[in-house]
Amino acid sequence: MWSLPLHLFVAITLVGGAAIYYSASVSGHGTWAMIGGWSLTALSLVIALIGGTVAGTLSAAQQVVAQVELTLREWLHTLPNMGTAAKPAGRTISTIRQEYESVLDQCVTQTSRRLRLPGWIEKLIRSVLRGVVVDRFIASCRERGLALVPPQEFRNWLLAEGVSLGFMLVHDQLSWWRYLILGLLALLVVIALTLALFTT
Repeated sequence: MWSLPLHLFVAITLVGGAAIYYSASVSGHGTWAMIGGWSLTALSLVIALIGGTVAGTLSAAQQVVAQVELTLREWLHTLPNMGTAAKPAGRTISTIRQEYESVLDQCVTQTSRRLRLPGWIEKLIRSVLRGVVVDRFIASCRERGLALVPPQEFRNWLLAEGVSLGFMLVHDQLSWWRYLILGLLALLVVIALTLALFTT
């Protein structure tokens, strides 16, 4: 919940502070230098606002992925008990896909609402998780020639693959982009401070 405002606060404080320091250092070098310095400050604040927002959103998305993974871990223990007398021992692959996509969608939606993520990042996470979890499981069933999938098969597959394996790619991608943006913001701070140092 606090990920987005925290990233915004840090980005605006550091980038904006460095830009203001640079503008103050060139304020005595003439009118055009002062205008250029404060224009750079305004531009830096806009970049910090955008960068902080994106980095905070990516951080919140990482929390969603971690929460969905935790939910699936807990769900594993209930899978063997999902079969009832009214249902056959196995279900078709199309039925399994619909059921597991529905469960995954519910996990993502509930977690996203708690973290107050924007709709586009929720759709992105849902789409990626469908690909790395549900689609891979269905492909594994087809490769093994399973026409009917027993309730415990998903649990066994996740245990064999490792629960974190399907989420590792998503988590790493989100982390990589987040650190890239934070690195660019840090570079902007260094540039502003370096320019201020050489100006004075």
